[in-house]
Amino acid sequence: MTVCDRTTLDAARLKAPAHHGETLIAPGGHVLACMATTGGASLDDGSAKLLGGSLAHVRKQVRSALAGGTDRPVVVVGHQPAFYHAGVWAKHVVADRLARAVGGVALNLVVDNDAPRQTTIAVPVERAGHLTVRRVRYADLPSGDPYEHIPLQGESAIARFELSLREALGSRYDKSQCPAFFEGFRACVNARDWVDQAVAGRRAIEARFGIKLIDHRISDVWGGPLLADIIVNAPRFRSSYNRALDRYRIANRIRGRERPIPDLAQRGGEVEVPVWVYPPRGRRHRLFVRREGERIVFSSDHEVIGSVSAADIGSLDTADAALRSLAPWCLRPRALTLTLWARLLLADVFIHGIGGAKYDAITDEIIRDYYGTEPPPIACVSATLLADLPHERVSIETVRKAEHRLRDVWFNPQRHTDADVGIGELLDVRADAVRVSEKLRRTRSADPSARRRAFDDIRRATAAIISARPDLATAARADVERLHLALEQTRLATDREYFFGLHHDARLQELLDALPSTDALRRIR
Repeated sequence: MTVCDRTTLDAARLKAPAHHGETLIAPGGHVLACMATTGGASLDDGSAKLLGGSLAHVRKQVRSALAGGTDRPVVVVGHQPAFYHAGVWAKHVVADRLARAVGGVALNLVVDNDAPRQTTIAVPVERAGHLTVRRVRYADLPSGDPYEHIPLQGESAIARFELSLREALGSRYDKSQCPAFFEGFRACVNARDWVDQAVAGRRAIEARFGIKLIDHRISDVWGGPLLADIIVNAPRFRSSYNRALDRYRIANRIRGRERPIPDLAQRGGEVEVPVWVYPPRGRRHRLFVRREGERIVFSSDHEVIGSVSAADIGSLDTADAALRSLAPWCLRPRALTLTLWARLLLADVFIHGIGGAKYDAITDEIIRDYYGTEPPPIACVSATLLADLPHERVSIETVRKAEHRLRDVWFNPQRHTDADVGIGELLDVRADAVRVSEKLRRTRSADPSARRRAFDDIRRATAAIISARPDLATAARADVERLHLALEQTRLATDREYFFGLHHDARLQELLDALPSTDALRRIR
């Protein structure tokens, strides 16, 4: 068995690194290099088909257009154009270094067709040693609209965003990557929209650390014969897709047809395909197709959006033009469809984060079942990099112990004081009541009235101790409240989700040093 044969990821073992500076690289560096140089071999034998033609031929065309040729290994990552954390950025670092190690090219797919849950960035605010989080808005976008609908930001909007970040970060602003980000953001003179500006800002940060990837927006590059093939063969593809989901649910003991994603539906003669459809300005909808004679009709959730000739969309030579005829409607991939396209037509190795790596087991099954070939390999990269923020390190276990102590003070105050503080008589009364109760339990267990009276005596004695020593409960309660506050401060300070651009140089360098170097990623020969 060669090093490249050991490339299957154990999804159950893929967990976010728990501590600052820890990384996850699966599989290891030498295997990654081998995967990058041989990963696409299974797709080059011509057995897999698209629209009746060779998938290998289409793959060659896509790689030539997007990667500048077909003779070099192609390492691919992808993510939304949002303010993601250092664990996501680690994929860029590894992709760049891996491509350099094998003489290849690193590509980043900018998933501008995804819809953000919110258009704000979480910024930790430090004032007098106390942390809060401020949500700074970076753009306005109707709920459900994709990133590609965020308009170009003018200077006044950029200045407002920059000022808000500066105010939130305070003295940490100038040491962060934000100045570089805004320099790149503003310098993108040919930007069409916010996505181009945001990508330029991220690239400006990466340039400071020698990281370089080729960026391609999904709205610019996705589609073509793979999409046309799914549409032409929608019933068969739906069956493969849903079978793959069934196998994943069984393997992971998942109940319900909606998790991790819903099955593709069928409504009468219409078949759902795993594609989003939306107008140039509007929310995303599911896409359904149906065959009517010599044409294929396209519908969103609620309306017919157009039709194309089945012969045109079913031909490698005319599929692109047929799909473009549906304009101005936009057809964009869902998550699994995007990685399916990227792995089959572009990547030698696709580097996921943890979530994507787990769900791509579904894609593996679709590739085997529908395309009749072994799936090219995937890898998983993640990391945890914590912000350099002040906090008292408090664990949930410490808080629970304090809560237990507070409860014990209320029910067993005698454990937390002694007779030397002037309550010896009260302690003796409670001890006597406990002894009576214990004796009744042993000798008169069938006399509930007597045992109830003994319990009431214990309760009254306990209340008397608490009344005489209220400071016991007050101190215990104050300790619980202090620890709850400290735990919240710990949570804010150790949140791994903050935008990687908020870190200062030395912090990001810690991550760069923790990730495998180019030399470490070179293939063993």
